[in-house]
Parts: sequence; C-alpha cells; structure tokens
Amino acid sequence: MPNKNNTKLAKNTDCPEPPLETDIAEFSEVSMSDWFSPGLLIRTGLRKLASMLFASYADKRIVLAATRKAKQFTEEWKDRESIWIDYVADLGDGWDSTYSVASCLAQSELTIEGVEESLPRGDILVMGGDQVYPYASTEEYKNRLIKPYRAALPCSDETSAPSLFAIPGNHDWYDGLSGFMRHFGQQGWLGGWRTRQNRSYWAIQLPHGWWLWGIDSQLESYIDRAQLDYFRSTAEKHMVKGDRIILCVAEPSWIFASNGDSKMHRNLAFFENQVIKPAGGHLALTISGDLHHYSHYVETESDAGQARHKVTCGGGGAFTHGTHHLPENISLDETGTGGNYKCTESLSPSRNESKAMLWDNLLFPFKHPAFSLVLAGFYLVYAWVLNRTQLLPELSAIPFKLENVLQIPGAYAEATVTSLLATAFVALLVISGMMFAQPDWSSCPSRKPLHKWVAGIVHSVLHLVVLLGSLWFVATESWITIPPDPPYWGSALMFSLSIALAGAVLGGVVFGAYLLFSNLLFGFHRTEAFSALANKDHKSYLKIFINKDGASVYSTGLKKTVRDWKWNSPVTDGESWVVGADGNPECQLIEEVWKVE
Repeated sequence: MPNKNNTKLAKNTDCPEPPLETDIAEFSEVSMSDWFSPGLLIRTGLRKLASMLFASYADKRIVLAATRKAKQFTEEWKDRESIWIDYVADLGDGWDSTYSVASCLAQSELTIEGVEESLPRGDILVMGGDQVYPYASTEEYKNRLIKPYRAALPCSDETSAPSLFAIPGNHDWYDGLSGFMRHFGQQGWLGGWRTRQNRSYWAIQLPHGWWLWGIDSQLESYIDRAQLDYFRSTAEKHMVKGDRIILCVAEPSWIFASNGDSKMHRNLAFFENQVIKPAGGHLALTISGDLHHYSHYVETESDAGQARHKVTCGGGGAFTHGTHHLPENISLDETGTGGNYKCTESLSPSRNESKAMLWDNLLFPFKHPAFSLVLAGFYLVYAWVLNRTQLLPELSAIPFKLENVLQIPGAYAEATVTSLLATAFVALLVISGMMFAQPDWSSCPSRKPLHKWVAGIVHSVLHLVVLLGSLWFVATESWITIPPDPPYWGSALMFSLSIALAGAVLGGVVFGAYLLFSNLLFGFHRTEAFSALANKDHKSYLKIFINKDGASVYSTGLKKTVRDWKWNSPVTDGESWVVGADGNPECQLIEEVWKVE
C-alpha cells in the first residue's frame, strides 16, 4: 500500500527470531493483575496520586502540540472500495486472556462461528485505551503487551502491513503518557502492526464518506485546545455534509451518565455539537472500552433513519466486568446531545452469567491470600487490644452455645468503653468500611453518602461478629490458653495463630461475601466485586467492514480463553510463535452482524 502522507516509515522486512526457551511457561507465565494485592494497591495508589497532582502541570499533549505537527490521515484509505477495521480495548493483562485475543486479531483469515466466510485481518487495528495493566511502565508494556502481540504476529510484509492506532486510557496516563508515546507515537512497529500516529489522538478518512476518529479525554475528562483545533481543521478541510464518523473514546460516558455522572458525557456532547455537527458530520458509532464487557445501545428515535450506536467493548484481556446492572434504556437529553437509547441485550457476559460469576467471591481468601493476611493482621492486633481489656476472661465464663450469643455484645461494649485504644480500633474499623463502600461506578460523583455509611457499618459489623465469635471460641476452649500478663510464649503463640487463621479465612470469606451480596442485591462495588474474580473469559473485540453499502459490525467473542500453550514448530516468517496446546481460541458472534447507516 503506497504511503501518500510523505511520512518516513520504519521497515520491518526481517522477522525476529522466536525465543530460544524450550519451556513455554517461561514465556507465558504472566498472570492476571491481582487488584487486591497490598503491594499493587499501594503502588497503583501512589502512581494515581502523582498523576492527579502533577498531570495538570505537565500535560504531555500540550508539549507534543508545541513540538510536532499532528498528522492527518486523509489520503491513504479514502479511495479504497472497502476496508476492514479491528477494535480491541483493555488489553495487556494476563498472558492467557491477552494472547487469546491477540492470536485472533493476528490471523490472516479468521473463522467465526455464525459467519459463513472467513474474515480477513483488519487493515487497521485500533487499541481503544488501557493498553497495559496494572499501570504504565517499561516492564509492564514489555511483558503484558509487546510480548504477546509480537508472538501473535511477529512481522508483516512492509507493503501490506496492517496499521495500528491507539488512544490512551487512565492506566496509560499514570506515567504522563511517556510509555504510550514511546510505543505508539514513534511510527515504528508493534510486532507486525505498524504504528502511525504522533499524537495521542488522530483522524483517519475512510472510503465512502466514513471517518475513524480517536480522541484523548483522559486528563480530568478534558479535551485540550490543540486537540479541538486539530479535529476542527480536519473537519473544515476534508469533511463534506453527510459524512459519518466512528468515534473511539476512552470511557463509556453514556453508561456513567445513566448512573448520575453527566460531566464526562457533556464533554463528549460538546465535541459532537461543536466539532462534528458544524461540519455536517453524523456521529454514527461511538466505541469505548474501560468497562470490560460488551454492550450495545441503539438510538430508538433518530433523524432520517440514521440511528446512533454506542458500544462498550473492553474485552481485550483484563478482568471481566459484570453486565447485570446495565440499564435497559438510557436517556441523554440532559447532556446536550439528546437521544434515547435501548440496550440490545446481546451482552457478554450475559446478565445471568454476570450474576453467577459473583459467587466466586466466596473463595476470596484463596484467590487473594496476601490481602487475607492483611485482614489476619488487623484481627490479630485488635484481638490483643481486646485481651488487654480483660474481655477474654469474661467471655470464658459464657458457655459457647447459641443461646448465649446475646450476652456477647454487652460484654464487648463494656470492655470497649473502658479502653481508649479499643475504642479507637472500633472507630478505625467502621471508618475503613465506610471509605471502602462504593455504591456506583467509581467514576460517579454522586455516591449516595447515606448508602456508603450504611454499607460501611454493615461490613464492619460483620467483621466484628467474626472477631468476637473467634475470641469467644478461643476463650472457652481448654486447649487454647488465654495469654496471661505477661504472656507465656506457648499460650501467646497458640492464641495468635488461632485468631490470625480466623481473620485470614473467615475474615476473607466475610469480605468476599460482602462484595457478592452488596453487588447482587444493591448494585455496590461494580468494579471491585469483579476485579476480585480476575475472570479470564468473556473476552471480546470488534471487526468492522466498510464498503459502499455502509458499515457492518461483527461483535466477536471468544468461547473460552485458552489456558494451555505450546510453541508453534516449525514456524515460518510471520506465523505466530505460540499456539494453543489443544487448538487455537474459537470465536463466535456475540450478536448478529449489525449495520451502521
């Protein structure tokens, strides 16, 4: 394909050699991010804090706008008869899920169940945000993105290589876009895909009056002036009335708006009303990741029969988000764009699958042993504090029987009010529960404070019940001696091990049960309840075909993520280095092929 943008492109004529390792596990051992790992929570929190504090003063988009002219892609593809576009988002996590999707995107001809003919690899691959987890760093990009995508498609013929465009998500922003621009803004290669952009946003003219735009709004949901000027200039110079736009954004603001956060969608509405409509364009399809599931909303009443579509497709590799709390209908009249939308109910995972997944939270202490040890530590320290109040001798006098349960709260309250330290601990427990409680999506500002307080108190009381029950059991069992003052090593060790075990296992189950039932019954923790599961399945991506008849969308899902891999041997130039031990991932349609007019 000739280059008409006068851009000097890197060459990829020599295929890299496959790794020499004989053990496939040494190559594919990257696991899913453990979002409840204490170390990861601390590191991610610090990076997010630094991003929030300093990003406003070091917006890399402003620096790039001052040092290089933004590229416009208005010639290369516009005269073609047809074009294929692949879209994937929220990738770069565990090897199994990321590579399963990457291997599908890399195939020159892809068989999809429900489609009669095999489909070609996309001429353009769009990565729609959050290209790496848990945060942007050189090492994470290498292990979680570059390695799987290079193994899936090591190289391509230079004259027909697919092009790659990306927009950043919030995780790409954690290092101020340094890693993102290093990998996507240098006009180099990512495996066999050729990167083309020199900014974090871009505009591509497609055949038959279609456009593909990607905007960067991640810095406080803010679209900078240089970016607005870029798209206005593109629209004024190259768009004609009636052109249709496929817009790639980092967050599904239409879903968040339905939960009370209309700020982000107002920014998208401003972009549509101030940039697209004045040029006579029609925003036909908006695609986002950020939520790791597939959902599709269609405008119910549209002008001239041109219904707008809004799709969330964040199934590129990260943990799976649930869908059972998605609204069936969305009204965006208050955001400036107008329009009522209805969900097609072709969801991945389905609403029933989403609910069923939640029950795995009861295995929380076994899925997240490090976090459970933190719970064990809190239980243990609190138990020693209560032991100093002489609560345990009082509990030892109450037989461990169900009919005596009502005596425990009074004994605990009496012991707590006599100790400032014990009072401080119960306050810490309740405050921590209230701070953790999350009624809505984490992006929503109206988090219903009263609901947070009630949820926090209930969660705290559940842990307190487990702790007091454990202390009561310990105090009444003759084989566990209550530590005297000063304690003997034997009794202190036995006491500590008993309480720590209760905290790790029972406290972990309580934590998981809270996530399960608070989400299932009241819609709380829509991210935390699913990030705790680290589910590898229900992955998804889009294939879009554009010709003179319009745009056809193939919403593609993986039946199951492959877990067992082997080297592809012998391998020829351009073939994947790694394949499934029992076959490659199988793809199927999530919903019937649908058209965008």
